[in-house]
Amino acid sequence: MLDEALQLFQQEMLWTIVVGIVIAFILAFAIGANDTANSFGTSVGSKVITLRQAYILASIFETLGAILLGYKVTDTMRKGVIDLAVYENHEKELMLGQLSVLTGCGIWLLVATFLTLPVSTTHSIVGATLGYSMTLHGFQGIRWAKVYRIFASWIVSPMLSGMVSVFFYLFLDHTVFRRNHPFKCGILLLPLLYFLCAGVNVFAIVYEGSHYLNFDKWPLWAVITVSLAFATGAAVLARYVIAPRLEKSILDNPIVRDEAVEMGTASGSVQVKYIVHSESTKILLDSTELDSENSSSSDQEPIAAEVETGSHRGASTVAPANSILNFFRSDKPEDPLVARLFSFLQIMTACFGGFAHGGNDVSNAIAPLVSIWAIYYEGSAAQNSDTPIGLLVLGSVGMCIGLYTLGHRVIRTVGKNLTQITPTSGFAIEFGAAVTVLFASKLGLPISSTQCKVGSIVAVGLVQPSHSVQWHTFRNIAFSWLVTLPVAGFLSAAAMFTLKTFFV
Repeated sequence: MLDEALQLFQQEMLWTIVVGIVIAFILAFAIGANDTANSFGTSVGSKVITLRQAYILASIFETLGAILLGYKVTDTMRKGVIDLAVYENHEKELMLGQLSVLTGCGIWLLVATFLTLPVSTTHSIVGATLGYSMTLHGFQGIRWAKVYRIFASWIVSPMLSGMVSVFFYLFLDHTVFRRNHPFKCGILLLPLLYFLCAGVNVFAIVYEGSHYLNFDKWPLWAVITVSLAFATGAAVLARYVIAPRLEKSILDNPIVRDEAVEMGTASGSVQVKYIVHSESTKILLDSTELDSENSSSSDQEPIAAEVETGSHRGASTVAPANSILNFFRSDKPEDPLVARLFSFLQIMTACFGGFAHGGNDVSNAIAPLVSIWAIYYEGSAAQNSDTPIGLLVLGSVGMCIGLYTLGHRVIRTVGKNLTQITPTSGFAIEFGAAVTVLFASKLGLPISSTQCKVGSIVAVGLVQPSHSVQWHTFRNIAFSWLVTLPVAGFLSAAAMFTLKTFFV
């Protein structure tokens, strides 16, 4: 008798599976066009990779992240925001509600993409979920504690991501760029950087990882051992294979070498440029080329100079070496040799970020579809079945196609219009954002990868030598974040009202 009831239910609601797959694919397409673009925007903006290369790398690593990590956040999104007990014996309503979520989010993300605004998919999904639920049952069944936790993560995540990126950038600035031999210091530092990137990435994949690969059964000591083994292998590879080849290819490149000579950073020499301001004029003084071997301090900045210009006296904008501001904001430009050295590392961290994004945000594309699928096969709102790997792949494919088709629009906003991004600052931005998103995914917390990336870009933009952030662009992005939740909620509520009128 129970089987007959389930069969009748499945026959009646089969159309929701078909429509849900189509709309989920469209939503995944919209996420790829808008959100996936963030993962490689900084790499394209710093001209480390081309758009075509970004598309290929994103396809590979977004899919891997979705398959290996995506199920965890998917479960949070489909079970965590709403108390499913409210929908016992009202499974049709819940299935239609999930269709409303897909519809509302898909419409908003496509609109935002055409406006070149990098909005948060996570905001959209949560807002849409609240929208349909309030339409059906008011505030009943909303797990406010979980919602508040998600809201808090939207504030904490960009700040945390920005802090990690700034810390990492300052570490590179003081250990490499402020030295008299920045290229040599960069070569020596490469093994450590590869150790960190590989170790963190492997740990994030394996620790409480995919149950499809039985990683969730590994003890902590085994996870740490494997992570350290991979990290050590990457460091050894960097020290004895990658670093020598990079050093030779960079130094043999006449274009890069000429840039270094022009800046006065080749052959260990340093050319200091003072910009002197006064009320009437700006004078550019080029100091004589100083031999770094005779320099008394490897990273000491020149003391502010005073130059008499008529009756006015102007002070150099180069801050004293002992000032707090000088510690955080270097006026020394990046060495072009070192910039090339960090180019490959930025590609590595961009892949790292793509993997993190696939693990976190693929849930936003297919969590409502997984909910519909589970209810259809179980006939219950409890949704006890696991996330099917095929639906994770569906979300990944949709995101990749969206990236190929429209991703260049948001890549331009994130990679070029917020601040000047170099390979080194791009590396710090990618690393900070990826670490934050990855560990949030491990906690099952659906944070906004968009906010993490933008937070890192703005934070690093304030401390890098250009000190420039396009605040009008950031203002537009921040405004889009504020309106995303209510707009997605309204669109979902409207879709739910329409479906309820005709199908319930």
